[in-house]
Amino acid sequence: MSGHLTFTVDLDDPALVAAYDDLPLWSAMAGLLLLEHVPLAPAIVVLDVGCGTGFPAIELAERLGPSSRVHGLDPWAAALDRARAKAAARGVAHVVLDRGDAARMPYADRHFDLIVSNLGLNNLPDPEAAAAECRRVLKPGGRLALSTNLVGHMAELYEVLERVLAETGAEREAGALRRHVDGRASVAGVRALLERHGFRVGRVEETTRLLRYADGTALLNHWFVKLGFLDGWRATVDPARAAEVFGRLEAALPRPLTLTVPFAYIEAQ
Repeated sequence: MSGHLTFTVDLDDPALVAAYDDLPLWSAMAGLLLLEHVPLAPAIVVLDVGCGTGFPAIELAERLGPSSRVHGLDPWAAALDRARAKAAARGVAHVVLDRGDAARMPYADRHFDLIVSNLGLNNLPDPEAAAAECRRVLKPGGRLALSTNLVGHMAELYEVLERVLAETGAEREAGALRRHVDGRASVAGVRALLERHGFRVGRVEETTRLLRYADGTALLNHWFVKLGFLDGWRATVDPARAAEVFGRLEAALPRPLTLTVPFAYIEAQ
């Protein structure tokens, strides 16, 4: 089954945005870790960087209560429309959804008591600029709390894919795959990023979650896997060889298939 190789998306399609909203598996795994540890207090002003369709901004607003105010920031207009509809339906009036770039935030200096980001660091084109902006808009003594998946995630899949590439003589593709895998976040890397911009990391909590599939066919045709990961995997393979490589991968993955995903909660001041 190679339909995943022709998968394309239109991020402005309302139907896609609604489906994305209904499938929070990836963000939920990290977001629940964030919600377990993020400092909560009444009457604070909060920013969720990369809020997407509203998670965890809306949930966090409800947990903080109406004395607080939560801003969500994201450049994805269609997702923000969805988030506004959700907040209205749930009667959460103390959420404000703002369209903007994390590298150029539309907020005054020293405005927020707390900044959160659920997997946002993984997807920002300029994390250095975003970290500097977080430092600028955070009040003295304020907290930055983020969640991220870590290098080593889905190691079971990458091990099989690297073996498939070696068996087919694709040394150059194997090198591209290793660079792709090594590009994921690490606790040390996030700590260094934040410290470069004047933060002091005070708390780190790590955990591992599991993703389970019946087999490789189920994995490669899973909608969110196609949306969030497949382009990165395909980019490591010569397009002329993609059908062969992914066909071999699909057949070689274990049945059932369990993928481990390490996550970290990192809090800084």
